[in-house]
Amino acid sequence: MVAGFAMLATESIVPGFFLLFFGIGAVFMGFFQLLIPGVPLWIELLLFLGVSSTWLALFRRRLIAYMEKRNPPKRVDSIEGEMAVALEDLLPKQLGKAELRGTSWSAMNLGEVPIARGQRGKVERMEGLTLYLRAM
Repeated sequence: MVAGFAMLATESIVPGFFLLFFGIGAVFMGFFQLLIPGVPLWIELLLFLGVSSTWLALFRRRLIAYMEKRNPPKRVDSIEGEMAVALEDLLPKQLGKAELRGTSWSAMNLGEVPIARGQRGKVERMEGLTLYLRAM
């Protein structure tokens, strides 16, 4: 049982949801030994592996899907939401140039209001090498 609780505690440090299910199997076997003492070691090992593997097969994928839905992975280098500076006047629905992170980009004004040269615009999305901006 001690090994099972140690595996459960280690799961909080080591990601992957493997130790969790083997910890559950070890705790189960601890209770099993308390209820039915004197069972041969090979039966205990088979039960431990069976319980751990069954829980792993039934619940690991569901647990990972739940955790990913609860905490979706973040994009590391997303330009969306950043501010770009217009290098020329950008009329609504028209292409022009804007600067972002020290680089000149093609930019389209998605809004109904013109973006004046030097004005900042929020990047709503990026397709290829074109930024789609709205005036701030």
